[in-house]
Amino acid sequence: MARALAVVHAAARHGRGGVLLVSGPPGIGKTALVTEVRRQSSALKLRVVGGKCDEIEQVSPGAPVIALLRSGRHPLLEASEYEEISVSASEPLLLVERIATHLEEAAKAQPLVITLDDVHWVDRTSRFLLRTLVSRLAGLPVVWVFAGRDSSLKGDLVCGDPILVEEIPLGPVATADLVAMAHDRLGRMPGTRARRFLDALDGSPVLATHLIDQLVRDTAGGGVDRMEAQFHGSIAHRLAALPEVAGHLVQLVAVAGGVLPTREAAGLLGAAAGDERVDSEGACEQAIDAGLLVVNGAALGFRHDLVREAVYASIDASRRHEIHRALAAQCLAAGRVPMAAAHAREACRPGDTAAAAILISAAETLVDPNPGEAGECAALAFRTLRVTQPEWQGLSRRCLAVLCRTERATDAVAVADAIAAQTGDADVLGEVEARVASALWFGGRVDELRARTGRALRAATLSPSVTARLQAAGTLADAGLARGDTALRHTEAVLEEARSNGDREAVTLALWAAAVAAGNESRHLQALRHYQDIRSLACTDHLADEIAELQSLDRHEHAQALLRRLHPDSERLTDVLPAVHRAQMWLDFHLGRLDDADAAARALAELGLRLGTQLLALEAFVVQAAVSLLRGDLQTASAQLKRAEGLTHIDDALRDPALAVMRGWLGAAQDDLKSAVEVLLPLLRDTGGARPYRQLLPWWTGWYEELGSTPAGEDLAHLMAEAAHTTAARNPGVPSFEGVALNLLGRRMRDLEMIERSAKMLAASPRPLFRAGGAESLGRALLAAGRRTEGLEQLDHAWDEYHTIGAHHPRAAVQRAMREAGARRVKWCAVATPNTGSIALSKAEQRVAALISAGHTNKSAAAELGISVNTIGTHLRSVFKKLNIQSRVQLTNALHGHGETLWLTESSGMASSS
Repeated sequence: MARALAVVHAAARHGRGGVLLVSGPPGIGKTALVTEVRRQSSALKLRVVGGKCDEIEQVSPGAPVIALLRSGRHPLLEASEYEEISVSASEPLLLVERIATHLEEAAKAQPLVITLDDVHWVDRTSRFLLRTLVSRLAGLPVVWVFAGRDSSLKGDLVCGDPILVEEIPLGPVATADLVAMAHDRLGRMPGTRARRFLDALDGSPVLATHLIDQLVRDTAGGGVDRMEAQFHGSIAHRLAALPEVAGHLVQLVAVAGGVLPTREAAGLLGAAAGDERVDSEGACEQAIDAGLLVVNGAALGFRHDLVREAVYASIDASRRHEIHRALAAQCLAAGRVPMAAAHAREACRPGDTAAAAILISAAETLVDPNPGEAGECAALAFRTLRVTQPEWQGLSRRCLAVLCRTERATDAVAVADAIAAQTGDADVLGEVEARVASALWFGGRVDELRARTGRALRAATLSPSVTARLQAAGTLADAGLARGDTALRHTEAVLEEARSNGDREAVTLALWAAAVAAGNESRHLQALRHYQDIRSLACTDHLADEIAELQSLDRHEHAQALLRRLHPDSERLTDVLPAVHRAQMWLDFHLGRLDDADAAARALAELGLRLGTQLLALEAFVVQAAVSLLRGDLQTASAQLKRAEGLTHIDDALRDPALAVMRGWLGAAQDDLKSAVEVLLPLLRDTGGARPYRQLLPWWTGWYEELGSTPAGEDLAHLMAEAAHTTAARNPGVPSFEGVALNLLGRRMRDLEMIERSAKMLAASPRPLFRAGGAESLGRALLAAGRRTEGLEQLDHAWDEYHTIGAHHPRAAVQRAMREAGARRVKWCAVATPNTGSIALSKAEQRVAALISAGHTNKSAAAELGISVNTIGTHLRSVFKKLNIQSRVQLTNALHGHGETLWLTESSGMASSS
């Protein structure tokens, strides 16, 4: 206890903050320790807030952290502020920003001690919030006290940040101390046989408190198992002695997870008894008098989890299922959908249609805010149903809809096949085949999609709306496989037919097919309009595709804004759609954030393989290979391509172009010109075959000039230039496309003036790789023209761009060209910088350090630099680690005290000018 108090008070009083982690098994005294820390901290005039996590609330995003803000005698927030924060629970990024802002302001006025008990029950959103808040508030007088059963709390909540962390693992109480407890209770020393029984308590002070009198009287022994059995028996005896309504109330609270609002308990009791006039207040008093329940504000609970666990264990399994189902129905009616889903999962047993119905209703509500949870609920609901039940088909079709929307391709196809096998209704079959089209698409099974829709269309009795849907789904398959203006015209014709039919599902599918066809023909503005039309139908399923088209049009700021709606958590929680990971991955890649692109690609590959969205897994492997090629890690790039080759369920027509482009790039990187040409030339000759991945053709390297050395290479160079020209013509006003088109034409014609114009165009591109490519090609052309000074200036600029994004391979090529021209640069020697000290800070880290040392908060620094608060936190953690410091005050002293004022001033100036 003394150690814990010393840590908390020292950290708070010295203004640097810290984390106290208390761990130990149930009943070991964690709660008592935290309670005493709170009491003594309050006595020392520290501001204290606290709360606890509950098992059943794990699916209520952020509830434990949000509740902290209104705890204690003097809550951190007014009721109106609390309400504003509560509505942000489904947007973790906004939520953490608002909470952090309030905590920062509170910490400025008075040191804070924030306690959270039972963190082993913390939900995923709360874990993210805590991890982010601990990092963000590092250096402020905020002390976090976490208590839980898991000894690995530090890895979950602190993540290696340079902040004071003290771990206090609580172990069993010594037998001698338990004997002393018995002495105090009995007024005399217990006998030998009693002491032996105390030794079997395994050091749990809570069990000792409950059982020591009984154990002293009963010296029969029996060890820990007997002790626990006796404890459970004691609780069961008390429960059995209660009147029926009171006993039912205790069971309700136990199944609810240990906390149940009094008003809800009364409603559940009345519903179970079939009489709303049931005396719930009397039942509550009886349960409290029996020592089983306690009142915590407006809710009922247990004084310790061991009591709740004992009550829960005493409830018959069928009775537990009934209570879980009742709680699930009540939560669903009250709008607490995540909690309803949690109870429904516990209630589910084979053939339980009531629980399955609750699960699928919860899943339908959770699709947008929590697609991962929605997909799991739908999959479980379908597994619960039995085909002989009359509700099977209707509920199964609802499961299918959710599984398709949450991109669980494997599960969706399995459900569709099951429904198809059980129905003889042509319309039902047609609706199912049209619905599962998206799952087949994301699975890369486009040939199968075409065949299935074709079979369904051959039925003679289809309704017009189902016919329109199937035609649109078939057109989606055609758009994925066919190329050229003919395919584009066909999709537009089907779209017009769907619109004339008026069926919303048909129009949505037809718009998607038209967008895919337009995108494959590099008509990105047309594709974007189609995706926007889908959104106008109140359908958000294709926002990720809309984001991809915005990126193609160099509208990355708009893409980022739209992405925040889908993916508010920059830490990339796995509970987002694979398509959202795809959008984030490409955005990071285009903007030169290679580390982030690689991380998003890893997440996408994992999800794609697990959920069956292999088409997206393919793109993930392609991006991972591209990042490795830019970094110069050719071995890893080759390994990623082999993983992509292993995606055998994807149609060859979808997989082979991606593999060909990357094999061509790999050949170019290995200086194997012949291999690169052999792979790429057939692909470019196939009209449009490479369009989805054409942006990855390494046009920016000196390899392009070497193509003219052979007839086949000359053909490839011509096709690359022609394709770039077509793309630019179809997307006027996009600097990246227009610049590349002019660049390749100028390099083929060896027209220096044209190359200079292209470099100016590419300088306006938001893509660092394109800016660098424009400068590199111009620099090489100027050197070839004998304009050495100007050429080296452009190559210097290209080197800097490549260096900033970590593209080591093209950077090395630029450096070789400059060296061959007789140039030497000091910055080349600084490439291998130390890992510690101010010299190790990147430019981005320098800018962040400058603003923070000048007094900016994370939020104001983010606004100044135009990046996210989480990115500021990431950079700041890296700064603290490299400088071996733990607070913002230390940061200011370290930088200004070691002669770093020059780059501090420069960084501040750059930040202000931006």
